[in-house]
Amino acid sequence: MPEGILSLVEEIERLAAYDGPWRTLRGEAGALRRAAAELRERMDRLDDVLIVALVGGSGVGKSTLLNAIAGDQIAETSEMRPCTAVPMIYHPPGARLDFDTSNAGRESWKSVPRSALEHLILIDTPDSDTIVREHREAVIRTLEKCDLIIMCGSQEKYLDEATWSLLRPLRGERAIVCVETKAVGHASIREHWLARLREAGIEATAYFRVHALHTLDRKLAGVEEEIPAQPEYDFPDLDRFLRRELTRERIARIKRSNVTGLIRRITQRLAARAGEHAPEIERLRVLIRETDTAIACACHDYLRVRVFAAPHLWMHALDREISLRAKGLMGMLYRVVEWLRSLPARLPPLFSWGVLRDTTGRGAIALLRNDAEGEEADLVSPTLRAIYDDERAKISLAFTQAGFDPPDPAQSVELFQQTLNARLASALGGPVRERVLRAARLLTSWPLTILADAPLLAFLGYAGWKAVYTYFRSPLLPTAFFVHSGAVFGILLGTELFFMTLAVRGFAAMARRGGLRDLKRAVHAPGLGLRLEREVVEDAAKQMEAIQRLAARFEALLQ
Repeated sequence: MPEGILSLVEEIERLAAYDGPWRTLRGEAGALRRAAAELRERMDRLDDVLIVALVGGSGVGKSTLLNAIAGDQIAETSEMRPCTAVPMIYHPPGARLDFDTSNAGRESWKSVPRSALEHLILIDTPDSDTIVREHREAVIRTLEKCDLIIMCGSQEKYLDEATWSLLRPLRGERAIVCVETKAVGHASIREHWLARLREAGIEATAYFRVHALHTLDRKLAGVEEEIPAQPEYDFPDLDRFLRRELTRERIARIKRSNVTGLIRRITQRLAARAGEHAPEIERLRVLIRETDTAIACACHDYLRVRVFAAPHLWMHALDREISLRAKGLMGMLYRVVEWLRSLPARLPPLFSWGVLRDTTGRGAIALLRNDAEGEEADLVSPTLRAIYDDERAKISLAFTQAGFDPPDPAQSVELFQQTLNARLASALGGPVRERVLRAARLLTSWPLTILADAPLLAFLGYAGWKAVYTYFRSPLLPTAFFVHSGAVFGILLGTELFFMTLAVRGFAAMARRGGLRDLKRAVHAPGLGLRLEREVVEDAAKQMEAIQRLAARFEALLQ
């Protein structure tokens, strides 16, 4: 057997082992396993004897034909009623028989080990048009084992549907020879029979017109020559075909052809099933992309409005970084103001409204502040999980309708939560935080610190010089001087604090706009949700591609 055929069988066995969520292929797995086992069995018997089954309706002369070939009355015959209740195996002594010879205590096969046909096993089957279920099942078991079918018919019965219904599934998988068993005169059913077979897609490799009863009578009488009064027609040709033309080489070709036919049926059936479901898989792919985009848009809108658009988040994050780096008089003053302004955030049991009540907001603040709790913060609030679950439920119905087992909802939601958490943590702890840090470093740099403290220090210097100078040169300064100086100093502090607050707000707004761009890139990146659903569809597409490759490789081997 060529290596290419062996690799095809291995691929069929791999497909037969499929136990995934695609119900279509899973439904084919049982038939594929049986077909793969049959292929292995037939490949193991390529050098063994040829198993020939005699098949036909009641009264067509199957048993008589077997007796005529054997030259002895080994099978009971009758013109009026069925006589073969179980298959009779006529085989050379010592031949390997892989047949079950018992059936729950009842005989299911009869064996006659004295055939002179060295390379053949002949099996006389029960009538294929029987109403006895056990007899029909015996015919089916025989056809599963045989390599060549001798289809027996007479002028009265050769087109019975019961027989043809057993042979149609084996088209291309078994070699078929037609034998007209009760030939009379010159009238023949040959052309009509072969034409009807071709219409049914069955091609006979040979046709013999015999009179089996005349041949049996001659052999039982011990006469070597054909009796002119009892013509046997093509029986000498049939005898020569069985004894001489079915050489080991031809038997091997028949067996290989049967293996090829079985593979053809498997690949054609799989390719047809894959072709039927290809549009469904493509529709699911499109639906997953659209649903994933809808989930990303819904999550982005929620985060943008509830978290990223909240000034508390950005001001709080930037104030925190500025307070850690603040220098000089204005820095110290701003640190005190920031502490007072962030006091509600430090008392969550009393002040837990807005963004601070939302788990995503609290986690975002922790990440922007680079707090240790930010590493384990859950950024996916129940609202976000509900958004995802609503969209996932819609696609679950589409999966069921397309013939797939939907993934576990809890596991799907858990994977979405992990993915969104990772993306938000990467964005907030990465580029978004870096923008806040750059703004804080700029606002607390030494040039800006000196520039902010210069008016205050200059005024303090002037007021101090004035007070000392007046103390030694003239009477003490009036109280109004100190009141006016304090008022001016307060105005300077308030003005600088006001402009610094405006600067912080401006930089916080710029950080927020940049953060929104980072958020959009993070959330809208492909594969936010439906990872399990996508894996199911892609695995089905992979199996479909494997089926298509299997069919293409088989066709290439035939060329």
